Amino acid sequence: MALEGKLTKDKFGYSMPVDAPLFAKPPIYYKHAESITITYETDPDAAVRLLPEGLLLPEPATAILVFAKYPFSTFGPYEETILLIPCLFNDELKVYIAHIMVNSDIPQTAGREIWGYPKKLATITFHKEYDLIFAKMERPEGNTICSAGIRPETPSEDMMGGVGILGLRVIPNPEKEAPPSLAELIEIPQVGTVHESWSGPGWALFHNASDLEPWHKLKIKQILGANYRITDMELGFGRIIKRY
Repeated sequence: MALEGKLTKDKFGYSMPVDAPLFAKPPIYYKHAESITITYETDPDAAVRLLPEGLLLPEPATAILVFAKYPFSTFGPYEETILLIPCLFNDELKVYIAHIMVNSDIPQTAGREIWGYPKKLATITFHKEYDLIFAKMERPEGNTICSAGIRPETPSEDMMGGVGILGLRVIPNPEKEAPPSLAELIEIPQVGTVHESWSGPGWALFHNASDLEPWHKLKIKQILGANYRITDMELGFGRIIKRY
């Protein structure tokens, strides 16, 4: 005699496996996060090739390289590297995540499944030496993709919020030659408190020209600004602003 399964949809957990979810529901909380942010002018042709349909690229084209260290989060401690493109959606300024790396599986999976952050695993290191703060990202370990650093010199006024972060969530179709089961552009607001913000001379480098990790395609024409920040943050639910 065959028995019918009793795991109904109303009993599903928030994430898979549904009887033992890998991660909890947002919001996710961060305390005393450190970040290096390098803003630079980049190649507009390369930038528009990375932007999904419906987003506009202001000129001159810029990109933002971020290294972040999270000593405490409700995902656990981890490090992250992000490559962002400032853009416009309905005439409002946003930042689109073109590439992002983490060194922990929980934020990797949650980022991809909830918000459409295209996270991969990498080796990310954050250092403080002399009067410098610097970081690098490797994938695989020993193969440096990018690095950045700053010499903090001047306190700067800095507020979080106001510019939404965009992720493109794509779920592949399990059927052969079928379009994605789901493709959504998701906006997540920036929420948090800046405890310290410093500006100063900074640098950024792309060390690798592999098509497997094509961060270098958003090449650095001119560095426009460098910041070091210490923040508390809250990563909440997003909203779907476009379906493809």
